Amino acid sequence: MVKKYLIILFVCFSGYVVAQQENTQFIHKHLVRADASIVAGYLFKENISNVHIDGNAEYYMDNKVSIRGSASYMIGSDGLTADSMGLKDFHSIMLGGAYHFTTKGYFDPYLILQPGLSYTSSFKEFADPASSTGDSPKRKLYGGVVSPIATAGLGFNYYFQRFAHLFIETRYIYGRHLSEAPSPVSLQELRITFGLGFNLFIIKDKKKSS
Repeated sequence: MVKKYLIILFVCFSGYVVAQQENTQFIHKHLVRADASIVAGYLFKENISNVHIDGNAEYYMDNKVSIRGSASYMIGSDGLTADSMGLKDFHSIMLGGAYHFTTKGYFDPYLILQPGLSYTSSFKEFADPASSTGDSPKRKLYGGVVSPIATAGLGFNYYFQRFAHLFIETRYIYGRHLSEAPSPVSLQELRITFGLGFNLFIIKDKKKSS
């Protein structure tokens, strides 16, 4: 139900912002944008749902290319793998680029590609043999490790005024959990987020002399 709602929201909002287009592109060189949001994540291979706090900072080198840094902190995880493994930590930092498609107005669709590093730790859950019913779970924790990850995704910004914008984004995280656990949790995760961001022109364009 949540996935269907997000898809409907994305389509409707896309149609709205396209209808609001003007004759000149809002974004240009030296624009800096930033955002922070709550991100829903899902590990398809493991059937585990995660919630992250995510932050991004981006610098536009021109109308089509920008440099983007991202950081996320997992605040919750629900579910276990078929081998009763779960995630305790999944935090990451990434740095890469984004390609922005040319538009005429405030609509800013883009593709992103970022390599990065993650700090992850996991646990294995099993029944407590000391329990009379065997229903009380116990956990064996595995130490945190740093693992390489990469992400690719797409989204759009809508710059409805000079200092703020709305955004919707979906990305896919790919990575291998370099843990000593007997069956490491896959880090392949789909993340979806939307919210309010802020923008600033740090350098004003020089006016050409007539």
